[in-house]
Amino acid sequence: MATASLRPTSLLTAYHRGKTQDVISRCDQAYQRIKQAIIRLEFPPASLMNEANLMEALGIGRTPIREALQRLALENMVVILPRLGTMVADLNLSDLQKISEVRLELETFAARLAAARARPEHLVRLEELLAIKADIAKSEDHHHLIELDQDFHKLIADAAGNEFLAGELRGLYDHVIRLWYHGLHKVTQPLSVSLNDHAIIAAAIKTGDGDRAGKVMRAHITRFQVEFLAVL
Repeated sequence: MATASLRPTSLLTAYHRGKTQDVISRCDQAYQRIKQAIIRLEFPPASLMNEANLMEALGIGRTPIREALQRLALENMVVILPRLGTMVADLNLSDLQKISEVRLELETFAARLAAARARPEHLVRLEELLAIKADIAKSEDHHHLIELDQDFHKLIADAAGNEFLAGELRGLYDHVIRLWYHGLHKVTQPLSVSLNDHAIIAAAIKTGDGDRAGKVMRAHITRFQVEFLAVL
């Protein structure tokens, strides 16, 4: 009798758990797709976003869309304006300076740690990314190079062996990539210089030279800031 009384409750719990996971999945889908569109400037900076249009374009309901926008607001990708709607966060010089200040310290630290903690699989992947970047650079496929640049920096953050540091850098780098998309066509040299910097950083990490890895990373980020300040 007791067993029979438990079954409906257990089945109901499983059903609701399944529904909850489905909602989470749709929220994650909405979040990833909207964020990618913002980063790639498919939603221009300072533009208003329409929930109904998002629902239609993504084929996702209102609740997941709203939860995704709230999550993006916490990451400073959008600004939710009461009674007005949601606006894509603008890009300006102040943002670039603040992002560069944080990157300068965190990525330099990550490069130093990676030189001491990188596992063999990290080193193999670094070499693979450098080889792919060298091939793509010849074709000047800027969009692909941007994605590879992001992969390179995230890999170093992972190789640092500190998940809290890696998490902070992953969120920060979404803003960096957005800046790349915004100003890359105006910048004359960062792609070739970036590839050279990455090769030096990878070599330093491979030999365990944390001081050199950190020093080149710091110069790399500083150069990025100077180049983009000139065009934004």
